[in-house]
Amino acid sequence: MKKLLSVCVFFTLAGCSVVDAYLMKYDGNEYQIITEIRRDAQAYKTSCDDELTSTVNSVALADKTRLFMLFSEHYPHNEPTIKASIELDKIAQGLKTQYTNGGKVNPLFCKIKFESIETSAESMQKVIGAKPR
Repeated sequence: MKKLLSVCVFFTLAGCSVVDAYLMKYDGNEYQIITEIRRDAQAYKTSCDDELTSTVNSVALADKTRLFMLFSEHYPHNEPTIKASIELDKIAQGLKTQYTNGGKVNPLFCKIKFESIETSAESMQKVIGAKPR
């Protein structure tokens, strides 16, 4: 009887991980948004010498990272992406704040921040893209 109970418990626990993997599905919209964030950050870092353009770009990218965070936050079984989206949004909102507070922003700082966003987005693409389909 104990062996039968042990086997049942084993298959129940193993089944939970299979169910979790099944429930954590790939979402094409989530992947598209993070890809757009990466593409935008890649393009925007080339305009850091122009403060007005960089201000507009930082606001646009902060809006997109906020969209991604809000899109991901209630998606079931998506905790790693939720945490990563919050951190990505913090970086983008910080850059936006630097530009919108009226202070002068160093072009090197701008480039580093956009590169950081780009690198983070690429890492997130890999995680999101690896979800089961």
